[in-house]
Amino acid sequence: MLLRGILSKIIGLLLLFNLALWSFIFFTEDTAYLEITNKRDRLYERAVMYRKLITPLFEDQSLSELERKLAIEALLRDSELAGIGKVVVKRFSDLKSAESFEYFNGQKPIKLVPISVQELSAEPPAEFELERNRFDPFEYLFTFYKDFVDLQLITDPIVPIRARFSMQYHLIDRGQDAYELKYLAPIKIARKTVATLEVGDSYFLRESYMGKNKSRLTILAGLSVLTLVLGVFLALSIAFPIRSLSRRLNRKLKAETVSEQLNDFRIMRFEHRKDEIGFLYRNLVTLNGQLSKLFSDKERFAADVSHELKNPLAAIIAHVENARTETKNMDQSAKGFEAIHDQAVRMNKLISEISEAAIVDHDLVATKREKFNLSDLVRDLTGHFETEAEREGVKLVADLQSNVKLTGLPDRIAQVVINLVENAISFSKPSGEVHVKLKKSWRRGILISVSDTGPGVPEDLQDKIFERFFTARSGEAEKPNSSGLGLYICKQVIEAHGGSIHQTNGSPLAGATFNLRL
Repeated sequence: MLLRGILSKIIGLLLLFNLALWSFIFFTEDTAYLEITNKRDRLYERAVMYRKLITPLFEDQSLSELERKLAIEALLRDSELAGIGKVVVKRFSDLKSAESFEYFNGQKPIKLVPISVQELSAEPPAEFELERNRFDPFEYLFTFYKDFVDLQLITDPIVPIRARFSMQYHLIDRGQDAYELKYLAPIKIARKTVATLEVGDSYFLRESYMGKNKSRLTILAGLSVLTLVLGVFLALSIAFPIRSLSRRLNRKLKAETVSEQLNDFRIMRFEHRKDEIGFLYRNLVTLNGQLSKLFSDKERFAADVSHELKNPLAAIIAHVENARTETKNMDQSAKGFEAIHDQAVRMNKLISEISEAAIVDHDLVATKREKFNLSDLVRDLTGHFETEAEREGVKLVADLQSNVKLTGLPDRIAQVVINLVENAISFSKPSGEVHVKLKKSWRRGILISVSDTGPGVPEDLQDKIFERFFTARSGEAEKPNSSGLGLYICKQVIEAHGGSIHQTNGSPLAGATFNLRL
């Protein structure tokens, strides 16, 4: 698994990078090409120059072959002429014979002393072979490089007979990592080739390549090893922490202790990391906390629903039993059936509110947010409630700042405003007053406040009113079949939009004020 993970990918990328780097250095190394090209150009210039110097000696028909040979040798032995060591002048007619007549051979020294003859051994001398270091990685690199240079520069050997018509050139491998460069130029008199001029030079590839590149390649090899070592260290510092997180996340959760197991997620060595791994770890801890809270809320919600449904069910059972024992008393039975009806309606209302709460939870997570005009939304809602407020004898006042924009779920924000205005009207009747205010400031954001002239909320209940199934209605404000989920849903919606909701008493009216900040 580790080989298919991030560690192998980072190491693979580093290897590919180093391979690409070495390939670039290898295939763009043109030192040998440039030096050989320069040698070839200089060799061509020498061939042309020597041919022009020698041609007049062949045009002079008064010279004998010996005199011509001595004149050519005197000319080419001039100390001011450089590079005559590989200059050979031969008679063209003798090119095919075993002993061609040479006018000049710069590779043969002039004999100024008596010749001494020394008998050679019967065995041929051993051929010299350059000793190579098999453990030197640069030797293998040089082998590949030489093959690459051979493909670029090696030519076919010169065919001497072709020099009768034009200048010939070849570059051949003469062994021991050395190349031979040669030009064979015809010397023509009256458009007839009478002799050939051979100009040659050598190029030692190993000496040039190693001398110029070995230090550079050594540094490059060191950098490659260093990048691989650092890359492996970096990959390990990323891969192993992620594997630790993965193992911790992959634990099998037990149904009875889900919340406790989710809370027990912390890995102490990641607590103070400031890099992306630490950031990922802290986000996972936050996510685990949210999941733990979600499970706790669901467990508490199930318990609350069970409790809320037991009360009407117990009342229904009691009324049914009473109706069975008091079948002769029709008035009492009618009251019992009416009570059963009321409890059934309450249960239906409760189940509808629970279903609505579930839909709200889904919308807050899954529905895409949109930008809308909050001022227009609140204005439409307060306009809708004006008729109802007048019927209940309540004065509804709206103070709304125009063109306030919000990105969120307009239907759910509308649900919050509707719930708060309905509650304010129900607590303020009769002859009360409700104020709805919308304001936006650059420092404190958006504020929606709903105030009434009702009795307010006791201080000990100000936090409880936002809990599930809690209701504090009594007297005139009592609302039939109230589930106690309204303010709970309001809080869920506002917090899902990154805002807050809280309640105060006495300002600006005498009753309760609910402030929503977004």
